[in-house]
Amino acid sequence: MDVRVVESLVMAEIGDGVLTALFPVEHCARWEFGPWAPLMGWFKERPGLTRLIGVAQVAVAVAVAAGLSKTPGPAWKK
Repeated sequence: MDVRVVESLVMAEIGDGVLTALFPVEHCARWEFGPWAPLMGWFKERPGLTRLIGVAQVAVAVAVAAGLSKTPGPAWKK
C-alpha cells in the first residue's frame, strides 16, 4: 500500500482519537445512528473507557506513522 494512503488514514485516526479522548460523550452521540447506534450508545454511557480507547487510538496511529517509509512508494520497506 502506498505510504501516502497509509499516512492519510493515520492522520484521520489521530483526529478521531483526539476527539474521542477530549469529548467522549459528544463524539459518540454524533455517530449514534444507523446499524452501529447501539454500540455508540454503549460507549457514550462509559466516557472513561471511551476516553482511554481514544488515547490508545492516537498512540497506535503515531506508532504506525513512525514506522512508515520516509519516501514515496510502499508504506513499509522490506
